[in-house]
Amino acid sequence: MGPLSKTNQAALPRSSLLALMTIVLMALASCGFEPVYGENSAAEGTLSKASLRDPTTQPEFIFVKAFEQRVPRPQNPQYGINYQISIGYQGLDVIDASRVQVVGRIVADFVNLETDTVEFVSTVDAFTSYTSGGSFPETQRRDAETRLIKILADRLLTRLIVQTRELE
Repeated sequence: MGPLSKTNQAALPRSSLLALMTIVLMALASCGFEPVYGENSAAEGTLSKASLRDPTTQPEFIFVKAFEQRVPRPQNPQYGINYQISIGYQGLDVIDASRVQVVGRIVADFVNLETDTVEFVSTVDAFTSYTSGGSFPETQRRDAETRLIKILADRLLTRLIVQTRELE
């Protein structure tokens, strides 16, 4: 039997694997990864000092609720977000089904409340669809609109996180 027994041969690959895993974990920890939401996150910076204008329509109420679930409304906002939601409908020709595509857009102005200047404008688009046939077409339409507005809120929030980092 040579200097390496079978137990030593098995231990070498495990120790090499452990060393490799340690190096990979250290590399990931030092890559600059930051959480998007939560404490010390990008959303906690300038965006946490911004307040959405008050909603007046049902789609706007859904949008504000979805947005503020991720970034709560500040007590003393330094920035305002003025937004406009537009929703349109397009029929889709699908064999044996009546589908309607719901298309939406939000245009948002990020305004410095102290100087009343627009810092930047963001636009996001999205779509979803629903089957217009069946017993409850109105319910299906409202559900599709709600899904669409939540998608738009997520997209706008992501865009604003990136754009507000440039203001910091």
